[in-house]
Amino acid sequence: MHLLLKSLIGFLFLLGFSGLLNGQTEKATPPAFQNNRSQESYEYLINAETNPYQKAFGDDLKYIPLADSGSIYLSLGGSYRARMESFTNRDWTPGENTYYSQRLSTHASLQLGRHIRLFGEVYHGLTTGEDKFFQDDDIDWHQGFIAFTFGLAKKYEVNISLGRQEMDLGAARLVGRRDGTNMRRSFDLGRISLTKGATKAQLFYGKEVSPQFGAFDNVFSLFDEDATNPEIWGIYTEWPIIENEHIIEAYYLGFQSDVSRMSDQIGKETRHSIGIRSHGQVGRFIFNSELIYQFGELGESSISAYNFETDWKYILLTTKWRPMLGIKLDFSSGDREVGDDKLQTFNPIFVNPGIYSLAAINTPANLTSFHPSFTFFPLKELTVYMDYALFYRTNREDGLYAPPRFLNREPNGIRDRHIGDVVGINLKYGVNRNISLNLLSSFFIAGGFVEASGPSKNIFYLAATIHFLI
Repeated sequence: MHLLLKSLIGFLFLLGFSGLLNGQTEKATPPAFQNNRSQESYEYLINAETNPYQKAFGDDLKYIPLADSGSIYLSLGGSYRARMESFTNRDWTPGENTYYSQRLSTHASLQLGRHIRLFGEVYHGLTTGEDKFFQDDDIDWHQGFIAFTFGLAKKYEVNISLGRQEMDLGAARLVGRRDGTNMRRSFDLGRISLTKGATKAQLFYGKEVSPQFGAFDNVFSLFDEDATNPEIWGIYTEWPIIENEHIIEAYYLGFQSDVSRMSDQIGKETRHSIGIRSHGQVGRFIFNSELIYQFGELGESSISAYNFETDWKYILLTTKWRPMLGIKLDFSSGDREVGDDKLQTFNPIFVNPGIYSLAAINTPANLTSFHPSFTFFPLKELTVYMDYALFYRTNREDGLYAPPRFLNREPNGIRDRHIGDVVGINLKYGVNRNISLNLLSSFFIAGGFVEASGPSKNIFYLAATIHFLI
């Protein structure tokens, strides 16, 4: 526990010290690093005279010309994330567990003229103690793909990519990176994207990468018919309306897993999701709503499930602290009857669990939740987010699911729907373009269903993180 206290003291020290440094200068910086590093572009460095940004730390690595024309160049980068985590009563089971984790990544992007790009990124993950799945990996390819870009009818840009890639779709309610763990999610994927301004469409097919613990043992499975990795395919579109203040997204996603278990059903699952999302900002009102319907088969049962979520925020004052009040509602269907040939449990497939509460314990399958929140910005670089989440089972005949889609506790005839409440706080501070700090804490208060179905100790979680990017 003393290691955690030291990390917290260091966090507070850096917070105050960096605030003094940032107050001494007001210099323009280049665009922020992308969460998906393969989406970064450094074309602005090709011509020093037209470069609109001031020189930044690491620019010498971002543009390394390999030809006199300047159109063939190499970009290098990487990141290091160090974190101290402490769990009290993890999974509602008595006990304490404090450990250190780190994620180290390096990447290279080779631009071959205007039309061809090669991108590669390797990850290393480490935690103290025993190896943890999704956390520990000696070294492996996280991304590695070739991309072809060309114009179509002078209006559209077409991008074709093949290889191992990250993929985020929309608000990550069905497909997200799993950023909380050391090993983020990636796919062995083929993708075609069509872009015209802010209007985009992408068509894809891929298989989820199954991370292993050794060196370069995460097998590429896209063309392996015998691979058991869960599959995904689909089309995702988005287009702006109301002068780009309002974005509409519509999509179809297919999912297949050789073995799935939901409610009382187990077997091969083929599931189709049709969804529409509406998000944007009008004045002080920020909105994000999504409706999803699913159908297909799991074993011998037919699937009919749905999810509806709204995530709304209102900026109370336009003063320096810009306080925002938020309300999020989520309704994910659950199975209504045991023993029939129908399944109503919603499957969040490759969800990012962090968007459903700071505790990241529940996943939106048979889940009804309500989240009031409050956000403010005491400093330009500091974000303070607080929320209180209430979780209930949607249907009493279905159980409790853990991320991303695994049955954690069976219903066993328990009538109480209340899973529990979570109070949490998240502090994010950007020291500068390269360094960010994060302090996250949550307290999960067990509800009646958890108390009746097994261990039910309240869960306390605390994590302090330092993230360096270049």
